[in-house]
Amino acid sequence: MADTGEKPWHPPAGMRLGAAPFVRGDFPWLEHYFDSQKLASILSSGIGGIVSWGGRAPAKVAARFARFRGLRHWHLEDGFLRSMGLGKSGAIPLSIVIDDLGLPVDANRPSRLEQLIEGAGEAGELGRAIREQIVLNKLSKYNHLPHRQLNIERTAKRRILLVDQVVGDVSVDRALGSKASFEKMLADGLASDSQCLIRTHPDVMAGLRKGYLTGPASKGDVVMIDDAVSVASILEVVDEVWTVSSQFGFDALLRGIPVRCYAAPFYAGWGVTEDHFGVYTKAILAGRRTKRRTVDQIAAAAFSLYPTYRDPADWQEIDAFRAIELIVAQQKAAA
Repeated sequence: MADTGEKPWHPPAGMRLGAAPFVRGDFPWLEHYFDSQKLASILSSGIGGIVSWGGRAPAKVAARFARFRGLRHWHLEDGFLRSMGLGKSGAIPLSIVIDDLGLPVDANRPSRLEQLIEGAGEAGELGRAIREQIVLNKLSKYNHLPHRQLNIERTAKRRILLVDQVVGDVSVDRALGSKASFEKMLADGLASDSQCLIRTHPDVMAGLRKGYLTGPASKGDVVMIDDAVSVASILEVVDEVWTVSSQFGFDALLRGIPVRCYAAPFYAGWGVTEDHFGVYTKAILAGRRTKRRTVDQIAAAAFSLYPTYRDPADWQEIDAFRAIELIVAQQKAAA
């Protein structure tokens, strides 16, 4: 069932690539994804293209240099099934995505992921098999937090999870969300006669960042979840998930939980989410995301057709199923 096909949108084999200093310094393992060639400076002569990581200022500078020099440009980012530990703690990813069109979080323009979802009609069986293994093993993008029951009050009401994100999260702005999106989500939740849980972002819990809902939510009738538990543990106790652009919404879809979106993450706009974005976002997406897609078809694109997986032990290419096995083995070893 694994996807073993080539990804023709990747840099051609043997092409010398340039990257910004922070990419070369912070991700020395990237060369294993590009024929073990050391990444050069974006100013170097003889490079055939430039790669950038994420969507912050250095990536924008790299994209401008590529345009100025008439070179091809590829966007790089972590895959949706990344690792057991956090990147900030030094955990090397098992997967990355390489996109010649745009970032998967950017709704302003088509991405290769969007095109793969559009064309994933025959891939549902593959997506189902991957989804079942992810759900069975209680996995998400990061998998370092323990599985344990949440200590929250009982209720007879419908329980809605509102997903907070950190202020300045690139995925909020790129998904055409804003502070107002979180305010609308919170207001709708408080007016719904449901029990509203707010999942605090781990960086906010640690006091490193500020969340969009941290202040406003404290004034409403909500339950804050700041337990350091896995995504799966939280999703086991909720009836719906409302989000602006977090991957938490995708995790919920994989488990059959209804999801409402207040911006346009990659999994919105395909008929599997209840979309509450405005006229402007609908206009931006007009003519794109035109087909109705199942969660399994989206899963096939996101977990198999789009990313590249490698085992950091020997840097051999693997598939999503093997990546799942490696994460589960790491969790058992750490237990």
